[in-house]
Amino acid sequence: MSERSSASSVPAPLVGLASWLVPGLGYWLIGQRSRALAAGLSIIILFIAGLLIAGVRSLEVPGYGPHGRPVLVENNRSSDELDSGDWALTSHPLDEIRAKPWSIPQIMAGPIDLLFSVWSVRASQTGPTGAPIGVRSHSRTNEIGVLYTAVAGMLNLLVIIDSAYRAGQTEGQ
Repeated sequence: MSERSSASSVPAPLVGLASWLVPGLGYWLIGQRSRALAAGLSIIILFIAGLLIAGVRSLEVPGYGPHGRPVLVENNRSSDELDSGDWALTSHPLDEIRAKPWSIPQIMAGPIDLLFSVWSVRASQTGPTGAPIGVRSHSRTNEIGVLYTAVAGMLNLLVIIDSAYRAGQTEGQ
């Protein structure tokens, strides 16, 4: 038995955007409260579990290096400008994203990924001792954390698609 919503007047694109902003919110907007809570809590718990397993530095942010500094690529300026360069994410975005492929499914988890990505970049920067503020987990622990956060993002993509589809359905079908 499927849940039918009385709030079918919410446009499907708005439901999809809401689902990305807050996992499960799209279902909530179309009146499927229990599904919204189950999906939203599952996605958020899975994402947070990945961060608890591997640490916030398991999020590799495109455009930033391992020490939290922007990745710069050489430009056509003279060689006497040592610190000059273009930010890799603006000059070669596909190459930078291709170098960190897990960032694509992770961003599908919504703004929670953006928030923790900022934290990851800050934790990568060096502190007063010269060492990074946050340490990076090693080996399988890091891989498991990355996998959890990526699966959370892919699960949210399914929720976005399903809730938008359900919002587009009419009562007569």
